[in-house]
Amino acid sequence: MARPKKQDAAPAGFLPVEYIGPRAQYTDGMYGTYIHWAEVGAVQLVPEAIAQKMVTNNKDVWRIGEYSGESTPDAQEKPDTTEADNRQELDTVIQTMDKVALEGYARINFGQELDRRQSVDTLRQKVKMLVDQYGVS
Repeated sequence: MARPKKQDAAPAGFLPVEYIGPRAQYTDGMYGTYIHWAEVGAVQLVPEAIAQKMVTNNKDVWRIGEYSGESTPDAQEKPDTTEADNRQELDTVIQTMDKVALEGYARINFGQELDRRQSVDTLRQKVKMLVDQYGVS
């Protein structure tokens, strides 16, 4: 009589996590792993500490799955942000600055003194022109 094949244990430090959420596929960004689940019911190995948080905090999205011998995920890099994304973020920050912040930003990053007697909109426009001229610092 043949013995049933013993299921391998997950590699040390990893737990198999099954995605049971509402989306057809999912890439984790919340916990910083950037692991991709291709479909609902897919199982991926996740570092143990993060897996515990996922399963504990989001019971309707994650559960401990069955390990089927898949390899451990390679460390995945965060997607590179482009210069356009950086510029868009900087424009948003400039829109929230007041006169003192705009004057300080221009002095520290571009060595330019701005006249705070001018309107905040004028100062924002001048700082944006400095960013266009000298680039994002």
